[in-house]
Amino acid sequence: MSDIRKVGLLLAGLLVLPALFAAFAATASEAQPEVTDVKGDSASGKDSRDLTAAFFHTETNDSFKVSLNLTALESYTNPNDLTNAPTTEYQVYFSVAGDNYTVVCRVPVHGPFGFTIQYEIRSVEYKGTTTVETQMASLSGCTYSPNDHLISWLVQKTHFSNLTAGTHLTKTWAAVYNRNFGDSERRIEDRGPNSGFGKDYIIRGSSGADIIDVKLSVDNVTQPCKPNEAATFRISVFNNGTSQVSVHLANSTPDKNGWIVELALSNLTIPANYTRTVNLVVSCPRDAANGTSLTVTVSGSVTTPGNQTGQTNSLTLVATVNYIPPKPPETPWWRQLLDFFLKPTVLTYVVYVLMVLAIVGAAAQAAVSRARRKREEEPVPLSPSPLP
Repeated sequence: MSDIRKVGLLLAGLLVLPALFAAFAATASEAQPEVTDVKGDSASGKDSRDLTAAFFHTETNDSFKVSLNLTALESYTNPNDLTNAPTTEYQVYFSVAGDNYTVVCRVPVHGPFGFTIQYEIRSVEYKGTTTVETQMASLSGCTYSPNDHLISWLVQKTHFSNLTAGTHLTKTWAAVYNRNFGDSERRIEDRGPNSGFGKDYIIRGSSGADIIDVKLSVDNVTQPCKPNEAATFRISVFNNGTSQVSVHLANSTPDKNGWIVELALSNLTIPANYTRTVNLVVSCPRDAANGTSLTVTVSGSVTTPGNQTGQTNSLTLVATVNYIPPKPPETPWWRQLLDFFLKPTVLTYVVYVLMVLAIVGAAAQAAVSRARRKREEEPVPLSPSPLP
């Protein structure tokens, strides 16, 4: 059998893949993929190297699938192009309990049997901005669908240890690499997201039951409170579960008179792997003594769209009165002197002194007047006449 005929058979097999893949193309996880990327940003500008999304789905007790969406995929319909065709590696990365992995689709692979596609899983070691990858095993049951622009890997859970319900697949990202014929090194064509990582995928098993895991946290469990300034606690509500949930928050009733506790928002809708924030405000009475504290407990009830229910953890928050009265403004000396003399006791004393002084002055004035009149009433002695 000629090499061209072998290639033709392989290509014919590829044409069957879209029909086999059609039932799979639309899934709940595809609508909300763990990894997303901007369309049209491949380094070479080729649509077949431009990834748009990656997602995890179709999980059973034994396996799960990983799929990669692209703007397009090469169909390699012309056998004459295969001899010098570039090798493209499509990869989705993730971590399990601190160990790093990637699933790989290499297309086309050049060898004695002509054009083939290979699927494998590798362990990954991160070294700065590069990766060191070691093949662990080949993967079977994988698909390459040019019509759907989709590559899918079937991954057995036996490749990982302790992969149980609730385990997170973290550090998710995807990449497309290209190596032209004759090149020794591959070059990155596209990365999604452009930096950092995508969302976690949470293992749940074949039952498909949602895993409820909503966590409450706060930056500071203690806050100062003043008669004219309430204590505000900024609470983060993180949905670490597998589906969107409704969360109803509630706080304990104050055990001290005059204190007021208010949640700015008590009913939240939170998608999986998202955080919402809400403020809890604690107001103390205006006559609250310094050092007085109020302890408040906050918790929440959780409901999934499938009516599964659960509870959040509890937060214990403490608001403490910490109030320093403002220092009165400095009073001018003349005002202090005026205030002193305006005091009732001082004012009475001043009036009394003034009255005494007035009486003494009047008596002295009367004495002077009497003395004057007396002098005026006394006869003036006649002077003796001079002798003739």
